[in-house]
Amino acid sequence: MNNKPKVFIDTYYYKAAPAGIRTYIKELVNSALIHGSSNYIISHDLNKSSSNLKFLNSKSRAIRWLFQFKYLLWKQVFLPIKLKKCGADILICPDYVLPFWKLKAKKIVIIHDSLFWDYPLNYSNLWRKYYLKLIKLGINDSTIIATTSNYSKNNLKRIFPNINISVVYQSFEKSNNLLKSKKHDNKKQLLHVGSFEKRKNILFLVKAFKEFKKNIINKDFKLVLAGTTNFFGNTEEYNRIINFLDENNLNEEVIIPGYLSDSEIIKLYNQSMLYVFPSLEEGFGIPILESFNYGLPVICSNIKVFQEIGSDAVLQFDINDIKDLSLKIESLANNKNLREKLINKGFERVKLFSRLNFIKSMEELF
Repeated sequence: MNNKPKVFIDTYYYKAAPAGIRTYIKELVNSALIHGSSNYIISHDLNKSSSNLKFLNSKSRAIRWLFQFKYLLWKQVFLPIKLKKCGADILICPDYVLPFWKLKAKKIVIIHDSLFWDYPLNYSNLWRKYYLKLIKLGINDSTIIATTSNYSKNNLKRIFPNINISVVYQSFEKSNNLLKSKKHDNKKQLLHVGSFEKRKNILFLVKAFKEFKKNIINKDFKLVLAGTTNFFGNTEEYNRIINFLDENNLNEEVIIPGYLSDSEIIKLYNQSMLYVFPSLEEGFGIPILESFNYGLPVICSNIKVFQEIGSDAVLQFDINDIKDLSLKIESLANNKNLREKLINKGFERVKLFSRLNFIKSMEELF
């Protein structure tokens, strides 16, 4: 007799999810299918969703709202029907939103961070109110809320004071990756991967890069800023950065390739000397684990969540000090021994965030 619970993972949002949540969904599915101890049902094939990216950060408001309409139908109509038909015992929604309805299945929702509540100006007012309403309606006293870090948990306690919130560290593994080749160690390229939104603090990084380039020994370095340049239709931050590059003759020094596929991102990691992560606010920080995995040393801001995830395997800078970031970049770019020390620490640190640990922690919730 099979007593394993049937666990239904809702992956519908994968086709429109920003980079962090897309990675989370992919890691959750792979962790479940490779290491899980339950019977897992995956709602949508991720490979097929990856080939259809028309909803991902579309510049068209009509397309974005079309997705929201389809998303609402899925969550509140088709998903409950599928759960009933397959007899699922547990539902995991990794995208903040649950069905409103009372279900036989136990409901687990992943709320990655408190950004929707804490940074209202980063989002369209109408869309934010609508999305927060969706989140709230799906949660009750019996809902299990999981998040990705203790930092996010403490922030979310202000919003959901009467609901127990658990921390489940996500994973990052690439079974087919090639570790960073030594021949790339002299590649004079700095890397940042992330959407162009204000909290990512990318303009701060560009200004620090300008300071860094003032030293003649750094003249050959380039900065690559990969990621979608419009965040849910908002190009304000991208425009600010482009204006700064124009005004300071940095267009040849800073490369902005836009949104890239997974394989293209892997190529960038393997071709870069170091990764810089200057965010003002994050719920987790998956590029830290990506960098560890690909043998790239990391410089990041001294926010609490980066201290939690990176520990002593990262080099941190004062979040209010452009000069400090510039000097940290220079110290790492021109010190091979320091780079290798951080790379080795990163390889050890990323082992804590394995797929096995991820799914076992998730299964402990049910």
